[in-house]
Amino acid sequence: MRQSLAYSLALGMLVAAAAGAQEAEPARERVVIPFDFESTFDDGRYGKMVGEMIWKKLDRRGGFVIPESMLDVRAWCQRKKMTPNPKTPRDEMKRLVRDEFGGDIGIWGKVERVEGFSSDVYDLWIYVVDFSHEPPRTIYETKVRTKTVSEIPHVYVREALDKLYGNGERVAQSKDADAEYRWKTAENLVAGDFEKGNSSPVGWDPLPKYVRWIRESSKTDGKKNRFIRFSFPASIAATSGVLYYSDYFPVEEGATYRFQCRWRTTGSSVKVFIKCYDEIPTRFRKTDQSQRGAYEKREVYRSQQNLKGEPGQWNVHTEDFTPKHTHYTPKWGRVMLYAYHPAGTVDWDDIIVKQIKPAPKGRPKERRPSLETKVRSEDLPRSK
Repeated sequence: MRQSLAYSLALGMLVAAAAGAQEAEPARERVVIPFDFESTFDDGRYGKMVGEMIWKKLDRRGGFVIPESMLDVRAWCQRKKMTPNPKTPRDEMKRLVRDEFGGDIGIWGKVERVEGFSSDVYDLWIYVVDFSHEPPRTIYETKVRTKTVSEIPHVYVREALDKLYGNGERVAQSKDADAEYRWKTAENLVAGDFEKGNSSPVGWDPLPKYVRWIRESSKTDGKKNRFIRFSFPASIAATSGVLYYSDYFPVEEGATYRFQCRWRTTGSSVKVFIKCYDEIPTRFRKTDQSQRGAYEKREVYRSQQNLKGEPGQWNVHTEDFTPKHTHYTPKWGRVMLYAYHPAGTVDWDDIIVKQIKPAPKGRPKERRPSLETKVRSEDLPRSK
């Protein structure tokens, strides 16, 4: 969880005691547990997408304690071989949310594609229930047949979360306002305008094959602009694709960052990876004896961002990410621009990475070898 409930409650009690117990203990943040939706028509793929989308929206809006990632919830459900669905009894859902995850509110549902339509028509179930009440209080419940797939995120998921926030919306808006202020004023961690440099742009790797540094005059005011262009044949598009890295920049584990870029494609698929690294003692001795005991950077977190937009025009992509790992500590990040099948041309400009939320304050991290275990790294037997 993003914040230990036991720790939060204990801390609140200590504060109250220090004040002579004259004031009531401050209310703790509520814990929301989103589950992957059931989707039998595609073996759960789209249901996982809906669950992940709800988690991201909760993470962005704030105001609740949520799991560190959907992997925590997903791993538990996979071990138990179950996915909550409309037929799951409320008593069972209460046990899952309250006893298994220590939560207050559960979000679950089902999405199934309807046969016999030329367009993507889906049956959708969404449940948002507060199990901290007795009897449990239904915050939102719906069963609808959508006309388009876009109705799922933009109408019904949004409607469910609006009902969830209720009076807490003011807190979320306050947190969002602070994040937006940071987005406008914080320093860009990458040199993303591509305007300065000699043989290659400042803050980026030397130009590899199939990557060029372009200067283009604006059609409106004639001003010249510089950007990066990928141009690659079918033999590359169908195999390795083309990639280009920024320099390393510092990151803080648990802080929220926002990535943004402008991009243009003739039709090639486009992705961005923000990779984050910890510094690990190297196991190898380099030829230079002064390098013994040196550290090497190892990737421990990755944000994969899939860019969607119209071909032949500049598009803008914006997405938040939070570097974290159960065992290692992300300290450095870098951006990897990537394009692949089909062959074509992809342009990149105005790459931005900014911290918009600081890391939450809390107890020291309990290091675990993976998300699927509660065993701490320090409790594992060590080889002699």
